[in-house]
Amino acid sequence: MEFSPRTSPALFFTEVGPRDGLQNLAQEVTTESKLELVERLLDCGVDQVEVTSFVSPAWVPRMADADALIARLIDARGQAVLHRVRVLVPNPRGLERALETGVRHVVANLAVTESFNRRNLNHSVAETLSELEAMAGTARASGCLFDVGLSVAFGCPFEGRVDQDRVAELADSCQELGVAEIGIADTIGVADPRQVSSLIELLLRSGIPTEQMSLHFHDTRAMGLANVLAAYETGIRRFEGSIGGIGGCPFAPRATGNVCSEDLLHMLTRVGARTGADLTGLCQTAEYLERLLGEPLPGRLYRAGVWSGMPAPSSPEG
Repeated sequence: MEFSPRTSPALFFTEVGPRDGLQNLAQEVTTESKLELVERLLDCGVDQVEVTSFVSPAWVPRMADADALIARLIDARGQAVLHRVRVLVPNPRGLERALETGVRHVVANLAVTESFNRRNLNHSVAETLSELEAMAGTARASGCLFDVGLSVAFGCPFEGRVDQDRVAELADSCQELGVAEIGIADTIGVADPRQVSSLIELLLRSGIPTEQMSLHFHDTRAMGLANVLAAYETGIRRFEGSIGGIGGCPFAPRATGNVCSEDLLHMLTRVGARTGADLTGLCQTAEYLERLLGEPLPGRLYRAGVWSGMPAPSSPEG
């Protein structure tokens, strides 16, 4: 198969493991361990790390140390690190807390369906859009980049199939807010490559440029990498993934398995994409995370290793 990317193959990759990967764990992970994970990921050269979420601890207890984690990260790396950090803010109060810590880049969520938006944000879609408009203005006034992720863009656990025109309509609304990036998320892992290509083509026709779009896939049904490749072939160069493939959405039944960062980047580099990320370093970070969590991770590359193309060394004869 020949690959003919429509645009430059340079990637922009956002690592979401410290937030999306850890938020749904049954076990507690200390702030110190989270900090080490974030620093390891930064050292691996990923473009951006989504560090935490400024959500109410009553909703997502694993993110209760958001303020402390950002403070520790700044102490360790200095203010300059904030140019490579993003945090999730679910509402105006979350944005206010995030800005108080000094962060310069935030992302908020908007579900494509009413049912999921009420389950996730306790608002109608229209109410959330109004809230996002105010939040975007606050972020802009503070010199903070503001992104929006569209949840359940390929299918909803409560309403089933999603109308692609509805996704395009909400993407247009986000563009009107002046957001820096519009994330398209397969929150429950139901997308297929044809559906991915079709939706991206529709969004392009509606005026959303490829450089403003980011794709976030789950590997719930073993389609994650196929969907990434379909998006790449359609011209997308911004992707998200989770180290070792950990995580899932706590508000979506059975939505396990973010697409694995190192697997995703390895695949795209094999078809000609460029990334500044160190694949070997990411594999070593996944090994660290496996030791930290005490169980194997869903990812594959960290167990197999990056293939050098050379024959494997012969085993000594016994």
